[in-house]
Amino acid sequence: MKSSSIKNILFYGTDTLSTAVLSKIHTQGYNISAVTKHSRSPVYQFCQKHGVPVEVFRKSELPFGRSSSDYSGHLGVVASFGHMIPGRVIRSMSHGFVNIHPSLVPKYQGAAPLPHTLLNGDKKYGVTVLEALPRSFDQGRILRQSHFDIPTSMSGSEFWSYTADNMADVTNAFLRDPSRCEPRSQDMSTSSPAPRISKLQLKTLSRVCPHLQTADQIFNISRCLDLYNLSIVVSWQGKTLKLLSVSPVNDPHVRELARTRLRSGQFVLWDGLLIVKCADGTVLGVSRMVLPFKPIVSAAQFYRDHCNARVEKVFRMEYSASELDDLQKFQTCR
Repeated sequence: MKSSSIKNILFYGTDTLSTAVLSKIHTQGYNISAVTKHSRSPVYQFCQKHGVPVEVFRKSELPFGRSSSDYSGHLGVVASFGHMIPGRVIRSMSHGFVNIHPSLVPKYQGAAPLPHTLLNGDKKYGVTVLEALPRSFDQGRILRQSHFDIPTSMSGSEFWSYTADNMADVTNAFLRDPSRCEPRSQDMSTSSPAPRISKLQLKTLSRVCPHLQTADQIFNISRCLDLYNLSIVVSWQGKTLKLLSVSPVNDPHVRELARTRLRSGQFVLWDGLLIVKCADGTVLGVSRMVLPFKPIVSAAQFYRDHCNARVEKVFRMEYSASELDDLQKFQTCR
C-alpha cells in the first residue's frame, strides 16, 4: 500500500484517546468522516467543531447511508471505539481497516489495556497498529508496534494523556508510509486479556488494606483508579478516609522505622508524610487525604488535627467473601 493512495479515512472512535488520534490525522489533509458511540462523545464534539462529517454508530448499516462501492479508496481506522466493527464495514474498505491499540499485543488484548498496565505495575508498554478483523477484538496481524517507558512518578491521568499523544504519533507515522510495515501474526500462546473493569470491581479495588497489600500494589491501584477519577480509601476510626497522593517509600531509614516501631496497617508522621506499614514490610507514604464532607488536608494537618495520643493510628478494611475473591483475582493476575 502506498501512502499517496490514501486520501479518504473512515474513522471510528469515542473518547479522548480517539480524539487525539483524530485531531492528529485531521491536520494531515485527509478526507475524514467519523462514526462514534453517541452525540455526547469527545469525538462527536470535535467533529462538530471542525466540520468533520460524523454520525452515531448503527450496527446494521454502512455509515452515512452509503453502499460498499462508495468506500472504494478508503482506509478504516478505529481507536478506542467501544464496539466491534461490523464485518461488512471492514470488508468495504479497499485499503483495509486498522486498529490503534494502546498495548503491546498480544499482551492486554481487550477493552481496558491501560488500567491493567497500571495495575500490573508495568514499566514499559506500547501502541500497536494492527489489522481489524470481523468478529474479533485485537487479534489481527501486527503492522507497526512502538515501545514507550512509563515514568514511575506518572499519575493515572497523566498516563492517559501520555498515551493519547503516543497513539496519535504512532498512527500518523504509520499513515505517512504504510507500505513500510511488515505484517506479522501474533503469538496467541503469550496473549493476556484486558477485560473491562466493572464499577463493582473498581469499588472493591478502591478499598485497600495495608496489612494484606504491599505498598507497590496499593500504589498501582491508586494510579489505575486515577484513570476513572477515583481514589483509594481506607477505614479509620469507623470513617472512610480517601488517600489522594500516595507512593512507595524505599528510604532505608524509614523502612527501619516501620520495621521496629509499626505493625501492619499502623501509621506515623515522618517528615511531612504519613508513613504506613504495609504487607511484606513495605512502606507507603501519604501526603494528602480527605475525610467525608471535609476539605482536602495535608498529612501533617491530618495528624495534628485527628491523631492525639489516645487515637489508634491504624488503617483497617474489612472485606466480604466476594470482595476478597475479586481482590485476590486481581492480585493473581499481577
